Amino acid sequence: MNSITMPTWSAFWIKFISDRRLIWVCIFLSILITLSSKVQAQTDSLQKDSIKVPVNKPALIAVFPDSIFHFNTKTPIPKRAGMYSAALPGLGQIYNRQYWKAGIVYAAAAVTGAFLVGNQRNYRKYHEAYIYRIDNNPNTPVLFPEYSTDDLNTLRKGYRQYVEYSVIAGTLVYVLNILDAYISAHLRTFDMSKDISFQPSGSLQNGQVGLGIRITF
Repeated sequence: MNSITMPTWSAFWIKFISDRRLIWVCIFLSILITLSSKVQAQTDSLQKDSIKVPVNKPALIAVFPDSIFHFNTKTPIPKRAGMYSAALPGLGQIYNRQYWKAGIVYAAAAVTGAFLVGNQRNYRKYHEAYIYRIDNNPNTPVLFPEYSTDDLNTLRKGYRQYVEYSVIAGTLVYVLNILDAYISAHLRTFDMSKDISFQPSGSLQNGQVGLGIRITF
């Protein structure tokens, strides 16, 4: 009987990426992100060109101007965006009005959560079979007779590592979600006007090459 060798961290990610369902999800998200980006760009352009009409604010915001419900601000506050994403992943992206990023956060959380649940289920299954195999009780049912005791132990330890990898992946998604909301809120106030330019320059005089950088404000 051939022994079973569980893959390592790199093989776990190869399996993670090779899932056909995940590939279709990524393709769908790519199309959705592209369309959402174009729609958001057109919406921002229309908002800049439109005439501002005074609108009565809801009573909730009027009563609590600095409350957590203040979502209609034009300039997001970075600390508040990070706090929202820490409390509920994706909420900071919604606060920054980057709704397509919230979709990415929820999709990544769903994928990592699905892998975590699946790996945890397989670990418990093979762990139970391994415990039954080594308890030396003839009345204990034999689970997975096609596997030897060493194979069950290898599978049990392998899926335990997969559980840990899934937790690490989920933690990375959570941390990146907070950082993205915080940094994106900072970038919303970054000056991206056409008056700012960064242009490298070069010259050749008397056989000597000169390089320079010209910054225009």
